Amino acid sequence: MSDVSGVSGKDVAFRIGEPRGFLNLRGDLADDAFRDGVAAIFEVSLPQTPGTYQRDGERLAYWLGPDEWLLAMPHGEQAKMESDLRARLTGHYSVVDVSGSHVRFLLDGKEARTVLQQASPYDFHASVFAPGRCVQTVFAKATALVVATDADEFELIVRASYADYVRRWMTAAVARTSS
Repeated sequence: MSDVSGVSGKDVAFRIGEPRGFLNLRGDLADDAFRDGVAAIFEVSLPQTPGTYQRDGERLAYWLGPDEWLLAMPHGEQAKMESDLRARLTGHYSVVDVSGSHVRFLLDGKEARTVLQQASPYDFHASVFAPGRCVQTVFAKATALVVATDADEFELIVRASYADYVRRWMTAAVARTSS
């Protein structure tokens, strides 16, 4: 990517986030051995409610679907975490390191929701999309996992192939919103 330092406007800022390790996890949440095994190794329980995430420090588990989660952790821990999960879990499951294919952006400020709404048909109003929520959505003709981390703070996790496009689109959106 070219310039990744970020852009700030009057009431909104957008920048690239620190790299994280990401594992895509699939399995049966009704299987006690799977659910408990993930919690024991990852030290975060898998969210069971659609569109939510669980967090403990720098480890996060995002709900992607009824049998799919994105696990986030400090960059560099993903290989050991994948190995530990594979050693612990049995039966039908999948765990894949997707760290290299995802980029994390941060968006914050009073106008952050306005910028998000320009990019997606999803309703990002505070009454619907409060802290603790996440959603996979169409985002500026790309796709993104949008995460509400605080009232006016969001993370966008996008595929690396979309990252430069999303960065450019968001830079323009922040400029439009700030003028």
